[in-house]
Amino acid sequence: MTTEADLRSQAREWLVLLNSGRASAADRAAAERWRHASAEHARALAEVERLWALLGQVERPAAGVRAMPRRVRRWPLPLATAACLLLALWLAPPGWHADVRTVAGEVREVRLDDGSRLQLNGATALDWDANVDGQRRVRLYRGQVDFQIAADAAHPFVIEAGEARIRVTGTRFDVNLLDDQVLLAVTEGHVQVSDAAGSERAVQAGEQIAWQDGRLQSPEPLDSARALAWQRGRLVFRDRPLPEVFEELQRQQSQQVLFLDAQARALKVTGVFALDDPQAVLRAIETALPVKLTRLPGGLLVSSEG
Repeated sequence: MTTEADLRSQAREWLVLLNSGRASAADRAAAERWRHASAEHARALAEVERLWALLGQVERPAAGVRAMPRRVRRWPLPLATAACLLLALWLAPPGWHADVRTVAGEVREVRLDDGSRLQLNGATALDWDANVDGQRRVRLYRGQVDFQIAADAAHPFVIEAGEARIRVTGTRFDVNLLDDQVLLAVTEGHVQVSDAAGSERAVQAGEQIAWQDGRLQSPEPLDSARALAWQRGRLVFRDRPLPEVFEELQRQQSQQVLFLDAQARALKVTGVFALDDPQAVLRAIETALPVKLTRLPGGLLVSSEG
């Protein structure tokens, strides 16, 4: 299931390419096919075009229905991309209003009123309520948290993260919210989990489970070396898609990332890196993979070589 945020991100990438001065006739035709693939695609692109126009980067066509501009101001690629990054910042990130937040690169421990301890990774945002219908509740908007829940059988602790639902009374586990995927790693006790479709199961210590596109997957043995590496100051990637790698990196440095083509999205990364040195990951990507990274103030443009 593709989320609205996914569609807006894809629409922004199409608009950057089409206004970069390097788009071919095939690129423009592909963009039109993407637009007409569904009403949701058309709405996402129209929304991004309206905001782009407000930034003064695109001359709007007279007829509003066929919104893909054919005659545009041909800005140099970095300037066009910078405008798109400004557009991305215009669309506020989830959780900007949250009770508890960390900035990129900040790892912080938070003690809740009930005695629970939460360790937050960078760029994490959540709301906390000590009593909602007899339950302790956390709403995780983005990021990663190591939960050490104070035991209280009379007041279950419930976490909502995307479509994931996690219910415990007292245990320790890690929740990692990555775009349309949620990863749960249980290190102590057991956890009850469910999804919006009603699927439910118990996950034991030494197991991990994922929600993909909102759907609960099957539990697997816990890969603590990877899932919990951030708690030891490490980033561990094993055949991870490049977009997921960059999403992890955005927790360590405040940088918008835009992909210009599907070939770059399909590449995968394997390696172990220091959590506080995201530039080492970028250098490794440039050295080992056929990609070009264009660095801009506050942003990064990713494209396949050639």
